[in-house]
Amino acid sequence: MVASHVIDRPLVFDAHCDVVQALCDRGVDLARRQRATHFDLPRARAGGLGAQFFALFADPAHYRGAAAWRRTQQMLAALEAVAARHPDRLALARSAAEIRASWSQGRLAALVGLEGAHGLGSGDERRVLARFGRLVRHGLRYLGLTWNNSNALAGAAVDGGGGLTALGRRVVRACQCQGVLIDVSHSSDRTAWDVLALVRGQIIASHSNARALCDVPRNLPDDLLRAIGRQGGVVCANFYPGFLDERAFGRIAQNLRACAQKTREIEERYQDAPSRRMEAERRLALTTMRNVPRVPLSRVVEHIHHLVRVAGEHAVGIGSDFDGILLTPKGLDDVSAFPRLERALARRLPESVVRGVLGQNLLRVVEQAESVA
Repeated sequence: MVASHVIDRPLVFDAHCDVVQALCDRGVDLARRQRATHFDLPRARAGGLGAQFFALFADPAHYRGAAAWRRTQQMLAALEAVAARHPDRLALARSAAEIRASWSQGRLAALVGLEGAHGLGSGDERRVLARFGRLVRHGLRYLGLTWNNSNALAGAAVDGGGGLTALGRRVVRACQCQGVLIDVSHSSDRTAWDVLALVRGQIIASHSNARALCDVPRNLPDDLLRAIGRQGGVVCANFYPGFLDERAFGRIAQNLRACAQKTREIEERYQDAPSRRMEAERRLALTTMRNVPRVPLSRVVEHIHHLVRVAGEHAVGIGSDFDGILLTPKGLDDVSAFPRLERALARRLPESVVRGVLGQNLLRVVEQAESVA
């Protein structure tokens, strides 16, 4: 039986949400409406969300080497526990067919992504590949090569890293064999080009915007957008104001510099208590957003319109970065707001293109990766 909400509604498929950190560190109950997160199951349903990539992210400021791998496993276990407690509302999905089945049953399809390959921990090639294989067996569907830190696999955008290493090339080939998408958000331009030279049909940028509209390293230049589109990949627009508007980015950077001393004090005070340190840093970071101008929803639409024009209408999706960002655009306060985005997009783009952006393009590339494997 097909759930009634599926008949007329497009699939909304978000490529990036960081709420699993709140599961681990603050014990939030996603079955209930929350005040301190962007995501929970009631609001996901209200927003028409049909599929969600949940990011496993081991913050390298707190977790390195073996500790990073333990953190990755902790986050995976937390997500699996939610699915086990609420099987009527959330289902772990490993394929496009399972996404469609969950959506038709009125359940949210939950997919696993790894944000930053440093989350595989340190060690030799055999150990890294074994850990990657373990995550694949537990449903890993995309591998983000880097976060803001370059690592043993690849160079990052923020720290000016290089491209893929020899180990990185081996892991990318392993992704290809297993049908796992390679995510180049956070990666350096060189890394992205190296990936494009190795694989076809399996590349995404799970939460990145257009550098032509907001010139920051985390966004993608037009030549990369075109190349990803030509190879059948998908670029998913990020809701973070600092990646939407250069003025917001500059104000946030200024505020972070102003609180650098307080950050160092927190690091020293909680050096042996990572969870407490992260919570203290989160509260401090919230203060840095107070005087940052809210970016309008229309700015998200402008980025998506640019991505469609440059990469192609088949090559654009959404990657909200909810719960990985502290400030959202006006009108996109949480996962319940996706209908507002749909209406705003419908004023600029044809219905078929809007449906692709909201979810069908990302669903296609998941299925495409399966066929390549």
